[in-house]
Amino acid sequence: MKTVDCRFKISSIRQAFADTLFELAVKNPNIYVVDIGLRPSLYLDRFAARFKSRFIECGIAESNAAAVAAGLAASSKTVFLTSFACFSPALNWAVIKQSICYNHQNVKIVGSHAGLMSGDLGATHQMLEDIALMRSLPTMEVFAPLDAVEMKKMLPVLASSPHPAYLRLVRPPTTEVYPPKLSFTIGKSQLIQSGRNITVLGYGPILTQLFSDDFKKYSLDIINCSSIKPLDSDTILKSIKKTGRCLVIEDHQKNGGLGDAIANLILSSGIKSKFIHLAVDDSFGQSAVNYFDLYHHYGLSPLAIIESLKKLLSKS
Repeated sequence: MKTVDCRFKISSIRQAFADTLFELAVKNPNIYVVDIGLRPSLYLDRFAARFKSRFIECGIAESNAAAVAAGLAASSKTVFLTSFACFSPALNWAVIKQSICYNHQNVKIVGSHAGLMSGDLGATHQMLEDIALMRSLPTMEVFAPLDAVEMKKMLPVLASSPHPAYLRLVRPPTTEVYPPKLSFTIGKSQLIQSGRNITVLGYGPILTQLFSDDFKKYSLDIINCSSIKPLDSDTILKSIKKTGRCLVIEDHQKNGGLGDAIANLILSSGIKSKFIHLAVDDSFGQSAVNYFDLYHHYGLSPLAIIESLKKLLSKS
């Protein structure tokens, strides 16, 4: 099994987002931020101080903020609408649909603190339905970076795209595994590790669990599906044809997530493959000091992943 040489250090995806956005805004005067009362949580203080006229603070008014973002985009601005995912797109989805997607406006909805990784913030803030909500919208593209390294590569590409997009961020610092020399392309997945026996698909930091020593004895194709919509069908199907076994892992509800998209892709292609989808199963989150405890509780821990790998490799 060949493993790509990666840097295994810890860094913040949120910080990488803010730093990269600031660098882009220095060069591009058309980049605006519309914030929904959470500037410090997305590390946007420096942006707000430097670009006072390009930072619009709407406060806790999610639907109004989405409409303001759409209006700015209609005047040829590239707009980043920033908040927690539990507020945007959860509370302003209808305005995103009507004012942004229907009108093809260039707004990037940035939903931070998504998934169980929000830990002690509890069920109200652990947004587990955002991928399903945004995948369902016509014209909307959906992305979730693997780590801070990919975030830095992804954001310039999204900023230069004219399409509406949703960008999913997580709360804690996470392990870097994205190969530094690898680029990011909309609609493309990355084969981070090549193997023979099982195709493992996912997005976001939950996928980094696969790079621990516990998984070295398994020959895995590990594919980072950070471009969730549009999805890279060719890369995914090529791997599944080779292995005949597929495991999808996501920190999200089973309903409407990447697993549903992959299952539909497999069925539509006519490929015969064993298939397991690990995700939150029709349940709300809950509070925990350490999000790893939540991963264990909801069957997303390394132990649960290993059990799924064994099941896929069994002859039954």
